[in-house]
Amino acid sequence: MSRRSARWATILAVTATVLALTPSAQAASGDAGRHRPLAARNLPSGDRVLFYLGQDSTTLADYKASVLDRDRDFPVPAGVTLYTNLVGAPMSGMFQPTDYGAGENDFPATINSYGGGLAVGLFLSDPAQTPLKALAGTADTATTARYRRWLDEFITYLDRTDREVFLRIGYEFDGAWNAYEPELYKQAYRYIARRIDQLHARRIATVWQTAAWPRVEAEPYASTAAGHWDQWYPGDEYVDWAGLSHFYGTAFDRYQWGCEDPGKIAATPAAVQDSFLAFARRHRKPVFVSESAPQGFDLGKLTAGCIFVDPATGGPRATVPVTAEQIWDTWYAPYFRFIERNRDIVRGVAYINTNWSSQSMWNCQPGACANGYWGDSRVQANPTVLARFRAELSKRIYVQGPRRVAAFEPPDFSGAGRSEAEYADLPQGGTTGIAIADTTASNDRTALVYANGASMQFDHVARGGGIDLRYATVTDNVNLTVLVNGVERHRLALPNRGSATAWATVTIPVAVPRDATVTLRLDSGDVVWIDYITPGQR
Repeated sequence: MSRRSARWATILAVTATVLALTPSAQAASGDAGRHRPLAARNLPSGDRVLFYLGQDSTTLADYKASVLDRDRDFPVPAGVTLYTNLVGAPMSGMFQPTDYGAGENDFPATINSYGGGLAVGLFLSDPAQTPLKALAGTADTATTARYRRWLDEFITYLDRTDREVFLRIGYEFDGAWNAYEPELYKQAYRYIARRIDQLHARRIATVWQTAAWPRVEAEPYASTAAGHWDQWYPGDEYVDWAGLSHFYGTAFDRYQWGCEDPGKIAATPAAVQDSFLAFARRHRKPVFVSESAPQGFDLGKLTAGCIFVDPATGGPRATVPVTAEQIWDTWYAPYFRFIERNRDIVRGVAYINTNWSSQSMWNCQPGACANGYWGDSRVQANPTVLARFRAELSKRIYVQGPRRVAAFEPPDFSGAGRSEAEYADLPQGGTTGIAIADTTASNDRTALVYANGASMQFDHVARGGGIDLRYATVTDNVNLTVLVNGVERHRLALPNRGSATAWATVTIPVAVPRDATVTLRLDSGDVVWIDYITPGQR
């Protein structure tokens, strides 16, 4: 028996055992539940499938410029995917552009560029499980109140986009890398779902998304373990859609997992996916393929490689040349067949159209390859793939989005007469500052500006004879220029406070007309924390 045949024999034997042991998988080969109608928020009519694109503002802007704006007949995605969190920097990217090394997330910019719906990945993981505990109501009173207030703002913001929203609560809940605890996760999920209803945000659908990770993992992260889905399931009344990740197709071992030890593969990716679909069918939950891309393929360079790190170098393994047709036949064709074959339950998919290697989080170099090898999944990087992708999306089964876009302005949750810095804008982008949690600041948040020349912009400021600025800094020679409606009006130096939490208030002698835009520009100094200005929003 050849090495390749031996690998397949091992994997298929394990898969057969998994399917025999997993109750939810027992229905995969039958039609149990197929003919009962689905019912969920934001479910497209006529058995059609929503096709979303993501997963960051940088990628989406590039796709619009290089694909949609050049070909006015190219199918427009029914919606887009972005990410945010309630950890460390609550609601990052929703008011100010944020880039953690995986592309910039700028909700206002993307929402004002694309019509249609919005899929939002909500990250809730930290080592202490603090967000889960707070939302579940098991943290201390102050922490619980803080996180629940942020959640209310988050839900209200999404509701005010006036879009269909798919909220992926703690996406990839069973990924060992997220380290969620099942019971806390379920309790937090239920609280979020209830709060959506209590705030009457009827266009926000909850999505319960598995990583569908087929590698051997310890409990509770072993997706092939008996009762795995039940262990994590919040309950029918709280889940609108079931979601899964789909990075590996039926030929996963040809390139993507070709270097992996068969003993570390718990089942084929298809077996895990089918098991999950069977669970969704039994519970009559439509499925959203919430993350999908041909990991390990580079459409620009026309190469393919194993996704796992080379232990000898700590970097990517050697890639091999492939043709566009081979990439299509190996990943894209089975992917679209998977969607069509399971149209009774798969009613939404989101494709990640990203040059992963250009982003520091995913870039894989010797000694610096923490997240494995990803490649380049931009369809516009190869004309053959782009043409075939266009043909698939042109099929009637896929819902297309509008070309016209309604204007959106983020809500400001500041108190009357005050403008909180966490709701201001950073026009220069997410590498110049960020809003962060800070219990010593007003509203438990502040905004950090850390690049010379960077600006913080407050909109709709009320009339006043001067501006009071609450700030902190740990550096000398911090100098700001104050602009009102784009005109430089004043320069001031801010004394070193010696601590990021040693707040001080300075009065800036600048008159402000009604409904003004006030901008603070950092001209020198390393960093400054801005808490708020008064007068604030009108």
